[in-house]
Amino acid sequence: MPSVIDLDALYTTHALFDESNGRTEVLELLFFILVPLTYHLMIPLHFDQSLEGRSVVRKKKRRILYEGHRKLRLLHVQNRNDISSKIKDQRGKLAEIMEPDFGLLPKLISSGGLNLNEKEKIEAEATRSGRSKRLLDLILANGKHHEFIAALWDSGQIHVINWIRGNGVYSPEYGDDWPLEDREIKVIDRNFDKLSSNLVTAHGLLEKLFSNCIINYEQMEFLKNETKHSFKHSEDFLSILRRFSRGYFLLTLECLRELNQDHVARMMEKLEEGEDYSPDNGSDLPLERRQIEFMDRKYDWLIHNIDVAHGLLDKLLSKNVINFQMMEFLNIETKTSFKRNEDFLGILRRFSHNSFSLTVKCLRESNQDHIAELLEKGGRF
Repeated sequence: MPSVIDLDALYTTHALFDESNGRTEVLELLFFILVPLTYHLMIPLHFDQSLEGRSVVRKKKRRILYEGHRKLRLLHVQNRNDISSKIKDQRGKLAEIMEPDFGLLPKLISSGGLNLNEKEKIEAEATRSGRSKRLLDLILANGKHHEFIAALWDSGQIHVINWIRGNGVYSPEYGDDWPLEDREIKVIDRNFDKLSSNLVTAHGLLEKLFSNCIINYEQMEFLKNETKHSFKHSEDFLSILRRFSRGYFLLTLECLRELNQDHVARMMEKLEEGEDYSPDNGSDLPLERRQIEFMDRKYDWLIHNIDVAHGLLDKLLSKNVINFQMMEFLNIETKTSFKRNEDFLGILRRFSHNSFSLTVKCLRESNQDHIAELLEKGGRF
């Protein structure tokens, strides 16, 4: 039994029904019975069972088991002219919400929706929006609307299909399979640097997002590129995040909380409400600018005096300040003590207030009061 359903084949078959003058109600009935049944039987369930009782697994299973018929139904209701006019009407918005990279173009190549020359022209565009616009223009010019919808489905962009289907008007039946609103995307863009400075994509986040089908393998490999600076990793992730569906956005917040990045999730929740982030009372907040600037000024002194290797990491792990992946990263035997200290300070500056306070406590417990006092001094200025 194949492990992946061939949506292109199903779509093409139904497209023939749609264009046939001899189509009957019996054929329609068979289509709507067999498609959901095939869908249930042929798609395997592979999820991260470590999130027991959490909604990530449940939501993903529900989306596959109970919403398959509802989403496949759009293959029936959209005729060629209807899809074409809606894509043309929504071209500008579609260029901002769809993800042209990480799998969409190869799927269009395999289905005949694009040729290699057209793919090269799309990839030559410098920005995601530019690539999306070039792709949409080619789809409209070549009449490859059905192939485009199938490729969106196969690359997990159901929210984009629903936007086309509703012509930009939300319906409750779409649920969380809907793009982020304009105001939310604009606020993320305005706070881009602030989020990039606090988000940690390494040490477990990307693997958790991948295991829960929020990002695909190509996205994970792109974001894990070792030649990039950690700030660049965060920037690239936020550029992908702003094109997520609302459902994937909410699941990302869950994953951030699972990895002790509550302060980042809290920032994004405020952004979701359409508000600019501003610090208020509470421990699950990012470090203030003055604290980070103080650590930067004292960087050389800290890197030569802090002792990360002898007991500190174990204490931080026991208090859930760092996770196992962070500890393994910092404990790599080939690292010099200087490099280990450097990497730890790079992580420390992205901690929440709560994690920072626990780190100071752990420093005292490991007889590094002089480091703890200096870090506390930076918080009092």
